Amino acid sequence: MVLEYVEYTEMGGTLPRPAFFMYERKAEYLIRAQAAGQTGRRLDALAEIPQAVKDCVFDLVDVLSGNGADGRQISSESQTQGGVSESYSYVTKTDAEVAARCEALIADYFYGGGIGGLLYRGAGTCG
Repeated sequence: MVLEYVEYTEMGGTLPRPAFFMYERKAEYLIRAQAAGQTGRRLDALAEIPQAVKDCVFDLVDVLSGNGADGRQISSESQTQGGVSESYSYVTKTDAEVAARCEALIADYFYGGGIGGLLYRGAGTCG
């Protein structure tokens, strides 16, 4: 596990433990799959997980959990007490939008955190 639940809550995370574990696992899989799985092997070889990776997992958990099972996020909400009126507006993100956001976060944290080499796919030689 890249980010422990205690670290997650210390960073300001608010998900309950079971939800956190589900999204943390998904976030870790996304990171480990980079560079055709080489990123995961490189992380395993490190003595300590860099803080940029933990920060990345924290934000990935936020993105993944914010899109929930139904893919909706509340963008506005209004309530009236006297007349008992409620209205909600939802923003739905497509799987492609969520995937693009996750890819962007991974690139930002790894390259911005000075650990971009973990994402390096290598260069093939011709001839």
